[in-house]
Amino acid sequence: SSGINAEYGDDAASGARYLCTHHYGSCPDIEISTISKKGNREGGVTVVYIASHLHHMVFELVKNALRATVEAESKHSVKVLIVEGEKDISIMVQDRGVGIPMRLHDHLFDYHYSTAPEPDIHSRIPPLAGFGYGLPLSRLYARYLNGNIRLMSMEGYGTSAVIYLQTLSEEAGEVLPLFNKTSQAKYQIGQMVQDWNVAGPTSRPIWS
Repeated sequence: SSGINAEYGDDAASGARYLCTHHYGSCPDIEISTISKKGNREGGVTVVYIASHLHHMVFELVKNALRATVEAESKHSVKVLIVEGEKDISIMVQDRGVGIPMRLHDHLFDYHYSTAPEPDIHSRIPPLAGFGYGLPLSRLYARYLNGNIRLMSMEGYGTSAVIYLQTLSEEAGEVLPLFNKTSQAKYQIGQMVQDWNVAGPTSRPIWS
């Protein structure tokens, strides 16, 4: 399990802050806050997840939010809100950047699709965006343990991205993707068996 609090969020965002500063010469402020199911706004929450995957997801969403804010010449800060509920742990990253037109929403999780210009692979500075695998890979990480990532964007206003994770360990079982119809048959089982992290026989939807 990993502990998530404002300090953790700031650590995950530090890499994005570094890249933004090197590319644009400045970086918007990042405001991070935490709310637990016990109503404690100062303490952290605990989530059953792979630390490196969680770090990548937060980094990716914060990086995108910083880029959108700078390019929109917005004076608003990027907000990160970590909320622990009874069933979900949600991490929302919100910016007041340029937003994304509705006609592009269906492509945001496509591999090799990016709203950023193609990066210079010969530059000494790591690219801020443009390869088109950050969001789809982040969603794959989230779905791996029965979570998800959702985006809501309004052109001319900004974007809100939310990472959904499971609060309960028994709900965070491994979920494997289906790559094609041939592999789908290999994931179907006729009799449910008890998993090591589940109290009894269970059934989970398999996603593609």
